[in-house]
Amino acid sequence: MIFGKLRRKKPKAPSLGRSDFLRLKPVRNPMVEWKRDEEGKVRITIPLKKPSSQDEGRRPRRGGFFSRFFPEPEERRIQLDEIGSDVWELCDGERTVKDIVDHLCEKYKLLPREVEVPLNSYLNSLVKRGLIGFILPKDLEERLKKMESGG
Repeated sequence: MIFGKLRRKKPKAPSLGRSDFLRLKPVRNPMVEWKRDEEGKVRITIPLKKPSSQDEGRRPRRGGFFSRFFPEPEERRIQLDEIGSDVWELCDGERTVKDIVDHLCEKYKLLPREVEVPLNSYLNSLVKRGLIGFILPKDLEERLKKMESGG
């Protein structure tokens, strides 16, 4: 079918094993502002893109009907819960995922497996939102480059 050939699929990132994942060092996006509130929970503030000067004459696509009556927000805020706040603060580029797992196991009296699976999902959701990235160990970085190049 010709339509199948026209569709471009995003190249799938190589999947990491458990031991490789635990060696990654999550780091917060420096463009994102955050602070702890009086309850000790983290509030993240994400600046939103402003339309460029050449887009001013056009009607904005985002917001739809109500954007004509209400101004678009300049920032988006995310309030994290207690555990999410702890994880966020530990994503400093120095600690590994294993260090974060150990911290959560000790603080909340959980088994490593009970922490690893939801932490993996949580960190991946933060990556998809552009809030964190990962620092890779050198050997893992080289291995992934070889896998991408097909070697």
